[in-house]
Amino acid sequence: MRKHLTKQEQEEHVRRWQQGGLSKNAYALKAGINPRTFIGWTWRKEMEKGHGFVEVPKKAYSGGVHEIVIEKGGMKILLPITIGMEGLQNVFGALGGIE
Repeated sequence: MRKHLTKQEQEEHVRRWQQGGLSKNAYALKAGINPRTFIGWTWRKEMEKGHGFVEVPKKAYSGGVHEIVIEKGGMKILLPITIGMEGLQNVFGALGGIE
């Protein structure tokens, strides 16, 4: 049976990962955590910090916006509006998170 970790335990894992030098995937595997689950924890932690993201109601973009624009380190990334949460998590995971 899988053990459900409390939010505090999840945050402790995120803190340990941030202090170490491992990738999210490597840390998760070493700690016995599903990497996708761990990436979700790190994503949630970043969103709680408030990095300028806001929830956009579906009706707000149904008329013509077709992409999400992310700018980081002089790089501009265009993503389809239909990418979904899992796709965004994968993109941010590949970028090494949000700073």
